[in-house]
Amino acid sequence: MLRALRFLGFLVVHTVVAIIGTAIAEGAIWKLVPAHSVAGVVWKDCIFGTTLATLIGFAMWRTWRTSAAKWVWVLPAIWFAFGFLIRRGDVWGGLFGIGSGSVLAVPDTRSFFAFTTPFLRASFYSVGASVSSLLFPVPVTSA
Repeated sequence: MLRALRFLGFLVVHTVVAIIGTAIAEGAIWKLVPAHSVAGVVWKDCIFGTTLATLIGFAMWRTWRTSAAKWVWVLPAIWFAFGFLIRRGDVWGGLFGIGSGSVLAVPDTRSFFAFTTPFLRASFYSVGASVSSLLFPVPVTSA
C-alpha cells in the first residue's frame, strides 16, 4: 500500500513538472521566435512544448530514477479523453487548434491549450524519461 501511494505521489509530482515546468521553461525562450498569427502561436507552443518536455523528462529520469516518470502521460490522457467527450461539433479541429470550414475561421485555442497542450507535454515528458531510462538504467546492487 505504501509503495502504491509513493508511486502515485511521484506520478502527481512528475505530471506537475511536465506541464508547469515545461510552461516555465517555455516562457523563458518564448520571445526568441516571434509569432504573428494564432496558428503561429499554436505551432510555436507545440514545437517548444514537445522539445522542452522531452528534455525535462530526460533530465528528471536521471535525477530521480522513478518509474512514475514514464507513466506521466496517463493522467493528461484521461483529461484529453474528457475534453474529447465533452466537445460538440468540430471535435478534432478544436482539440488540435485548427478551425474547420473557412480558412479565415478562428481556431478554438481555448480547447487546444486546456486539453491538448497538457497531453502533448506529458506524453513527450514520458518519452524523454523512457529514452533516458534505456540509456541510463538503474544500477542493480547486489546485497
